[in-house]
Amino acid sequence: MRLITGAIAGLVLVGSTTYVAQADGTRPGDLRTADVQQVEPVDVGTAAVPAAPQEAAADVVAELPRRRTDDFNLVGVTWRRGFDDAGLSVQVRLRADGAWGTWEELHVDSDGGEGGRDGTEPLWAGDADGVAVRVSSPTGQRPAGLSVSTIDPGTSPAESANAGTALHDTSAGAVTQVADGSPSYTARPAIVRRSTWGARRSSGCDSPRRGNETRGVVVHHTAGTNSYSASQSASIVRAVQAYHMKARDWCDIGYNFLVDRYGRIFEGRSGGIDKAVRGAHAGDKGVNTYTMGVSMMGTFSSSRPTAAAQAAMVRLVGWRLGTTFHSATGRYRVGSHRLQRIAGHRNVVSTACPGQAAYTWLGARGGLRDRVAAYVADYRSAIKTRATKLTRSVTGPVKVGEYPFSSGASGRKARLRRLDLYSSRSGTFSVAGRFRREYAAVGEQSGVLGVPRGRERATSRSRVRLQRFAHGTIYQVRRTSTRGYAVWGPVDARYRALGREKGALGAPTRRMARISGNRYRAWFAHGHITREAGGSVTVSRT
Repeated sequence: MRLITGAIAGLVLVGSTTYVAQADGTRPGDLRTADVQQVEPVDVGTAAVPAAPQEAAADVVAELPRRRTDDFNLVGVTWRRGFDDAGLSVQVRLRADGAWGTWEELHVDSDGGEGGRDGTEPLWAGDADGVAVRVSSPTGQRPAGLSVSTIDPGTSPAESANAGTALHDTSAGAVTQVADGSPSYTARPAIVRRSTWGARRSSGCDSPRRGNETRGVVVHHTAGTNSYSASQSASIVRAVQAYHMKARDWCDIGYNFLVDRYGRIFEGRSGGIDKAVRGAHAGDKGVNTYTMGVSMMGTFSSSRPTAAAQAAMVRLVGWRLGTTFHSATGRYRVGSHRLQRIAGHRNVVSTACPGQAAYTWLGARGGLRDRVAAYVADYRSAIKTRATKLTRSVTGPVKVGEYPFSSGASGRKARLRRLDLYSSRSGTFSVAGRFRREYAAVGEQSGVLGVPRGRERATSRSRVRLQRFAHGTIYQVRRTSTRGYAVWGPVDARYRALGREKGALGAPTRRMARISGNRYRAWFAHGHITREAGGSVTVSRT
């Protein structure tokens, strides 16, 4: 348990919590908690900030005098929602190495668009064991429920032993030459997964969990020292998550990604690194839903991010915008906001974030927008070409950007709202509607059908359409309702040899499935075809 010690009239301990980081948001092939040693418990202490004494300065409305605490590394101040924070100033003073430092301003970051409690950005304190708080308001009004939270994120044995050498997700795509001879695509950068940095499980984020697309990027920062060590980066991420979840009452960490000064990219909010997961980074729920929030770890009021951090930002933002077919420049509209494709937090709400030097870097000549534009300038692929030709009115927005797959046959895929696009040595084809639904039911490209080999097309019967795949066919049949039926392997070959829908068996009536005795069967209007356990194929007509 964490305590703020020392007797003080009116000081109330409002809560303290200890929790153990858990793995979350993983998928096959990801690094899991078992791959690293267990992280120590994250320790969160919260205490009330009482009203200022009568002798305080006129505009000081709340004050916690200097008090010793257990060791902590991150601090933040929160209050109940609904207070007009215009002009509100929140400052903390920390004790480290036996001495009290100067007052430090915490930027007010009232509403992340997430609900919960309003509050400040957290401040990475390094190693501290004492805190004081001072809150000033030009109106003389004090926010209700003011409290300060101190957080000790703990360390993992792996961090101590390896001095912070991060374990990366090695499944990031490599730059490769594609089957149609087009240039290589923008590869997904290496990302430190949640299970590696010791994330706590999300408490369940409300609707919408994801948007239909990522339209742009909002750049944030975490406040505090810029001289943290490599071994502290994962601790900072854990501490920020603890502050967001335990002090702000959010469902998870607010950012989709965090980038440290060493150029390492950390997965933030759970839900999929390649999906449009709604964060709490912008202060507006609509902007949160349709943008990717990236927080650079440090304070950038007078100094720019390091060269390594800048390069990582280019790779991360370039990957997301490039593979979802967006430019790095220009403006777009979301709700009441008209934003640059790469914007700062201050462009959405009134805040100093991400710091003047970082904000200037976004739009400077040779800055982030220019570098990302150059990074994706030559990005072209058969999938992007096909999507452009089909037009957005047909495809809908990109929900999951273009990525490589190696299951079944190697190739690439993009998931759009109304269809999926696949590119392999067999060609570039879309799978949509009931074909898409049936294809998903049998495992998509890694399932029994393999990759698409043709487009959806008509047959000799107006109520039957089909689409061919590497190892079979999906038949779409219109009766009282329209359904898709997958048939594959020798069974599909025999059905086609018998004349498909115009033959004696007629149109399919059920998806091919395994039956007793390790046999597979497909059903049709006038019979069925069975692949026997020994591999032979039999036809039964009714």
